[in-house]
Amino acid sequence: MMPTRAPSQLLLLATVLMVTINLRPAITVVGPLVETIGADTALSPTLLGLLGAIPVIAFALVSPSVHLLSGRFGLEPTILGALLLLAAGTLLRAAPQNPLLSTEAALFLGTVVLAAAIGVGNVLVPAVVKRDFPDRVPLMTGVYTATMVGAAAGFSAAAVPLAELFDWGPALGAPAVMALLGAAAWTLRMGKVPHRPTTTATTDPSHGAAPATIIGQPLAWQVTIFFGLQSSLFFVLLTWFPAVQTAQGVGESQAGYWLAVFQAVGVLSSLIVGHIMQRTRDQRGIATVITSFMIIGLLGMIQLPQLMPVWALSSGIASGALLMLGLSFISLRAATPTQVGKLSGMVQGFGYLLAAGGPVMAGTLYEATGTWTPVLWVCIGLSGALLVAGLFAGRSVQLHR
Repeated sequence: MMPTRAPSQLLLLATVLMVTINLRPAITVVGPLVETIGADTALSPTLLGLLGAIPVIAFALVSPSVHLLSGRFGLEPTILGALLLLAAGTLLRAAPQNPLLSTEAALFLGTVVLAAAIGVGNVLVPAVVKRDFPDRVPLMTGVYTATMVGAAAGFSAAAVPLAELFDWGPALGAPAVMALLGAAAWTLRMGKVPHRPTTTATTDPSHGAAPATIIGQPLAWQVTIFFGLQSSLFFVLLTWFPAVQTAQGVGESQAGYWLAVFQAVGVLSSLIVGHIMQRTRDQRGIATVITSFMIIGLLGMIQLPQLMPVWALSSGIASGALLMLGLSFISLRAATPTQVGKLSGMVQGFGYLLAAGGPVMAGTLYEATGTWTPVLWVCIGLSGALLVAGLFAGRSVQLHR
């Protein structure tokens, strides 16, 4: 059995990772270039904040209906279509001088398309992990979160050098290459992996009828609030952390590298936390420690900005681990594979809706005050609320079936 089973498991993991590699770079590549884009297009900080918020808004709108697509077409074909759509949207955004659309229209429309595609992957990857690795959910979630964060960090680091070589349009388009490679890898999976029942179907063969609606269960909302608050922090920092640094006199290229570090350290923290979570059922202590790292980093940016690299490390460790924790809660708090798809759609739909205003409000607050300090204090407040949400969502309980 083992000689035939091992390659199958390796194929499952490799193809999942090829998908997760594509779930952040098309978004994270914007942050290091946001001031350059603003200078070339004359977009205000509020509109640039909207550019950062569009992915979150798209995730919120798309997530609740993703289970309908996967139920109709199956998990594998739906993910393949999302990867191809991601490549198309990324390329559209990368061609601001096309004859059909203005620079601003191509920028925003391309972002809408690619964000919708990523939203599909965001919802379905946890369902695939629950289906294919039911006994190793925290560990596998840590691995794929680390891969996702690592890819995001790499593209953040490369954004400014690519823009200096080719202009910011091609730099924004670079993630399309990975999307096409991911689609090619996923077709191999479709040909070799045996068909399995869709986890987002209306019934679960192992448990009979579909569970009662989860929207009325407090635990589902606790997971949703946790996910929404960590997403708010992530996207505010993702969009504006380079600008926070340049306001302190850091060069644009160096700020882009520190944004990459902010994301890269999340790779290690995701793997470590995933390993720890594999051995524990209750995650309240883990959530408290991780959130404390975020609060320390944000306070440091306000009180000792000259040590910005230290605070990038502290907040980056927290950000990567919080994302991993939020994604793990979706699978761990659900009782059946069917519930994972339903909870994933709810959590990412309402959660990203909660996060959607973050980058815009941060840009507007900065525009009104001329300083990033109020924005950072708001982020500290969000971190406090996140800690409380983690004490509820981290309990060793599951949704009612």
